[in-house]
Amino acid sequence: MRILLINPNSNRDFTEAMDRSVAPLRAPDTRRIDCVSLEGTPRGIETQRDIDSVIEPLCRLVEQEAAATDAFVIGCFADTGLYSAREVTTKPVLGICEAGLATALNLGERFGVISTDAATVNADLRLVRTYGLLERCVGFEPVNLPVAEVATSNETPERLRSAGAKLKANGAEAIVLGCAGMTSHRALLREKLGLPVIDPCISAVAMAIGIVALGQE
Repeated sequence: MRILLINPNSNRDFTEAMDRSVAPLRAPDTRRIDCVSLEGTPRGIETQRDIDSVIEPLCRLVEQEAAATDAFVIGCFADTGLYSAREVTTKPVLGICEAGLATALNLGERFGVISTDAATVNADLRLVRTYGLLERCVGFEPVNLPVAEVATSNETPERLRSAGAKLKANGAEAIVLGCAGMTSHRALLREKLGLPVIDPCISAVAMAIGIVALGQE
């Protein structure tokens, strides 16, 4: 089994963080999880224009890798190009936002999302509304850092803790990390908040493994 986790931005810090986060899901003899970045795309996907700009290269990569891949995961919380990618392959394609929110539903009655910047909140809101989950979302709390800096900034841990604490105070029973660059802080944040903290990359890859396994029965 091969799962391909695609980082639609060109920031290798994000790709390396995602690679580390999904490492426990690998099984060398039976399950391969490869993480790749798209080349020539923005270092951080923040605007609708950024989202639109990566759809075509994303679809080309999916087409190129389809024969050698059992399932694809798009490692961007905007679920960038998700529906377009599903049109160019018969293999399962999962988005980390959709998968992360689905995981949250099983861990609490209400969840909150830590987003990157106040400017991205509307995009997150549209997605949650599209997935029909707005009533179970207590809100979105930004860390107010550029997307490209989230994975490496020294300010990220404290800003994540502060955002998570606000969501918890608003009634969240589970916290969803709204950016793949936040993944390396999940364990510490879970300890600080005393709540389940969902890395949507892990959720999506785990779901992809399950979907492929079901199809192989």
